[in-house]
Amino acid sequence: MSAPPGGPAAADLQPQLDPTHLAVVRYPADWQPPGAVQPDTTGGAFFAMIRGEHEVTVVVPEAVLEDAAWRDRAEQVDRAWRRVTFPGPLPWELVGFLADVAGRLAGAQIPFTSMSGFTTDHVLVRAAQADLAVAVLSGQEPPPQRPGTNP
Repeated sequence: MSAPPGGPAAADLQPQLDPTHLAVVRYPADWQPPGAVQPDTTGGAFFAMIRGEHEVTVVVPEAVLEDAAWRDRAEQVDRAWRRVTFPGPLPWELVGFLADVAGRLAGAQIPFTSMSGFTTDHVLVRAAQADLAVAVLSGQEPPPQRPGTNP
């Protein structure tokens, strides 16, 4: 499934772009999601939560933050992300898949963050660069960069 990064021979990684605009939100370490996190509280869309020693990070649809229960204790909110998913199941033994993804996105000057589910991998990219990210991950050559610009 993986191919050398970039170039016309790059394999199509079959990226799927979620239309939902997401926010990455940082909460204090003791924060708990309001009530039970159910599909109706996140609009049935993608939701991820990572609890660390010093913070809780949540990825939710931007619309969720209209609810004060989600907004009130937020320490930092970073909006305008889109999720690209790679169809699974991706085998646990697959080596270098995210390295391939990272190489292609780096070659197009697209910053990203990644997260993995049990059978699928996801990357978050800025909404303004989502279409370019999908094109590059589909095997297309990134456009040439003009000095001093970022797509």
